[in-house]
Amino acid sequence: MARLTGKNVLFIIPKDYYDEEQLDPLREILKQEEAGVYIASGKMKDAVGMKTESVTPDLLIVDSIEGITGDSYVTGGRGTRQIKGVFHGVILIGGNGARSYLWKDELTRLLIADRHRSGMVVAALGSAIPCLANAGLIDSFDVAATEDKKALKELEKAKVAVSDEPVTSYNRIITASGAEAVESFAELFIEEVAKTPPK
Repeated sequence: MARLTGKNVLFIIPKDYYDEEQLDPLREILKQEEAGVYIASGKMKDAVGMKTESVTPDLLIVDSIEGITGDSYVTGGRGTRQIKGVFHGVILIGGNGARSYLWKDELTRLLIADRHRSGMVVAALGSAIPCLANAGLIDSFDVAATEDKKALKELEKAKVAVSDEPVTSYNRIITASGAEAVESFAELFIEEVAKTPPK
């Protein structure tokens, strides 16, 4: 029995150098649970991963914010498409590009702060975890540590406590150290998203 039928999940990836080992298995797992899965980025061109795979985003990060307020029509490279209302969960994907493209991105910060305020689930893996710190979401609990030294330094700067656990979950915010923790991360994420309000 699929657990996420009728729920939408948004992946936010860096414009380039995202971590395929985080994105690919998570997309598969969530699709098996029948979630609507969308990928947002800062550009509507193919994003190249760290292992040279590439993925075409479904929408821009700015359009995902509009998606929160209800249905909106977005015209992109492939004609006009409708973005369906609400994202019940947002996953920030790490990779070498996260520092350059996501950490200080104001739209990403607004989007994840809004989703969390609305009672939805916000999650990040590896080097994308500092985005949560910049949105002020993780100052009261320990987060999973990434192996990325620059990300750890950024978390230290934000005075965020780091846990030894590969995955942490608190108040609808889930963090994972990286690709090696994808399965346990996915399980927690699915359980939390399944509890979110339908609209």
